[in-house]
Amino acid sequence: MKTIFHALAAVLAPSALLFLSPEAACAQQPGSAEAAPVLERDQVTGDWVGVRPMLSDRGIEIFGGYTVEVWGNTSGGLKTGTVYTGLLDFGAEVDLEKAIGWEGASVSTTWLWLSGRDASEDLAGNFLTISNIAGFNTLRMFELWFQQELLDDKISIRLGQLSADSEFLISDYSGLFINGTFGWPAFAYMNIPEGGPGYPMGTLGTRLALNPVDWFTFQAAVFQGNVFAQDVNRHGFRWRLDAQTGYTFLNEAQFRWNHREEEAGLPGQIKPGVWFQTGQGADALAESTGSGNAGFYAVLDQMLYREPGEAAADGLTKDGKSVVEAKGGKSFKAPVGVEKSDQGLGWFGRAAFTPADRNVITFYFDTGLSYKGLIPSRDNDTVGIGFGYAQLSNGARSGLKDEGANPIGAEMVIEFTYQAEITPWLIVQPDLQYIINPGGTSDLGNALVIGGRAAITF
Repeated sequence: MKTIFHALAAVLAPSALLFLSPEAACAQQPGSAEAAPVLERDQVTGDWVGVRPMLSDRGIEIFGGYTVEVWGNTSGGLKTGTVYTGLLDFGAEVDLEKAIGWEGASVSTTWLWLSGRDASEDLAGNFLTISNIAGFNTLRMFELWFQQELLDDKISIRLGQLSADSEFLISDYSGLFINGTFGWPAFAYMNIPEGGPGYPMGTLGTRLALNPVDWFTFQAAVFQGNVFAQDVNRHGFRWRLDAQTGYTFLNEAQFRWNHREEEAGLPGQIKPGVWFQTGQGADALAESTGSGNAGFYAVLDQMLYREPGEAAADGLTKDGKSVVEAKGGKSFKAPVGVEKSDQGLGWFGRAAFTPADRNVITFYFDTGLSYKGLIPSRDNDTVGIGFGYAQLSNGARSGLKDEGANPIGAEMVIEFTYQAEITPWLIVQPDLQYIINPGGTSDLGNALVIGGRAAITF
């Protein structure tokens, strides 16, 4: 047990500055006059002696970061112990309008270098994956795409190597959590061959998005049906488009309310969607050729409480615009000297249903609450609690019985997390997860996993 907590302390050591203001944080560093500019940077490497802003002016944005996690299983699961998980991500995005005058066009690429171990595989024995950065250790091209915006951004076309979880099934509030199911959810990665086009596997595809009005978007995409196993498609270049491999289709409508500056209500959104798949192995329970697969889902985000906004000095917003200008040049009777705050309490819920005769997960549900700025003077910190539930189909339970296990019908996870912004480029996130019925069986005890994350932006 001491080993577990010593390892966690090594990762979370920066949280010693957790409850300090930026000025106090500077004061704690030797030679604070020199350290202060570093602590205030958006990226730890700064502007590269003016090179970064020069590239940005020409439409070139280079990004990168490193995330390290330590997880300790204190009870239940496969065994107690500690593992490390790491991710180096880097890439570039080019605005071709700024670079060469090609209006509305852009290109982007993202690469991943995964390292370390998977706490779910090594310690807990569960499928609601503890870490959303865990994967087969390799250097992999994740995304490489071209995008064209048309008609004042009302139409967007993207094609190349894509990941579905960058645009589909996304909840604004669930993104806080570290457990993988709160991102690309279990009903997708357990039912689509080899996990589908979600982290850490991108694949060939194309996406069309229509945004006729500011409160509505419809998007549809088609991807290579089988991304292949992570240890087979090691570097992201295993491409195959044919009827045998099949195709994965996603369609999602997005409805938003109270997102405009002049709208006084609390913002929210709902995203109903449907996916279907063709090709060999489309049936997640089939050992050979399946008969196709499909499912539908809904995502709901709603802000429940907004903290009062700050008065804008001299009628100016934080970016220096007048409040009237920020409202599109319109003047309202309501006070114009207050900016809307992004701090407060938010709620999310996602549910999905898939045919029970051909899927591992037949019903899925997750929900949670997050609060940004709960602690005074810690305006950019966020605390949250989430719950995920994945119900096994009868076919999946029969398979477990055939393997000698004792299926119990569902696996669940409860996660409590606190994300602290130490500096704009350093995030520290202590995390606790309680895994109920690991693997969907009664063979393993419920696992209590304590861990944490530190993420640096380069």
